Amino acid sequence: MPRFAIRVAYDGTDFHGWQRQEPPGGEPLRTVQGVLDRALTEVLQTRVGCQGASRTDSGVHAEGQVAAFTADCRIPVDRIPAALNARLEEDVRIMAAWGVPDDFDPVGDALAKGYRYEIAPAPPFTARLPFDRRMVFRTAHGLDAGRMRRAAAALVGTHDFSAFAHAQHGRESPVRTVFSCEVSTLLDDRVTIDVSGSGFLYNMVRIIAGTLVEAGRGRIEPASVPDILASRDRSRAGPTLPAQGLRLRWIHYAEDRAEPRTTEKGPE
Repeated sequence: MPRFAIRVAYDGTDFHGWQRQEPPGGEPLRTVQGVLDRALTEVLQTRVGCQGASRTDSGVHAEGQVAAFTADCRIPVDRIPAALNARLEEDVRIMAAWGVPDDFDPVGDALAKGYRYEIAPAPPFTARLPFDRRMVFRTAHGLDAGRMRRAAAALVGTHDFSAFAHAQHGRESPVRTVFSCEVSTLLDDRVTIDVSGSGFLYNMVRIIAGTLVEAGRGRIEPASVPDILASRDRSRAGPTLPAQGLRLRWIHYAEDRAEPRTTEKGPE
């Protein structure tokens, strides 16, 4: 039976995270996986369950989540997004679909993931754009992006990230590899933190963001980040920032499993 992958974008505000949740004796909670499974079942006229590459938390957004499902799908693959989107609410969209090998595992086959945390530091005015409340973390403090960049640089590499993860992260090993951690300023009222790595622990990116904000405020010295890592002490890192500023931007796979690239020909 053929296997397919889909790229999913969603506004996580009104979802209880990615993973399906069905409390005993209660109504199922609204999750991204839950609404996708329902739409897939309606489209394909058979019960279908999808597996996501990242179990994003309640309130976390995505533009590049990847999920996979196996089904006898008679719809042309390029029409799968439209068929699913017609049955989904506006806060979740299927952006692309493609065929993958039968053994494709969206979790285990992922080579790298990229997240962005977006912050609005205290500007010289107090007005706040109304749509920012869902997508951007607002802090009442000014931030020194230079200090944040120096702190971010110390996180790159393979480390024990116990100090930057929820105590109940549920993984056998807290060792992870961060490929890049970059801080950028957009105009005068945005700071973005882009983190890529082979994988992340529970709350890891939100704690990294919280630590970099503390560095930007002058409450954590950038030079102390290696010591915080070595301590494995969660209390020494920064706070876990709220979910609304975080989004999953992309997931990379080997070429034979990745979303096919579209190339546009210019005039001949």
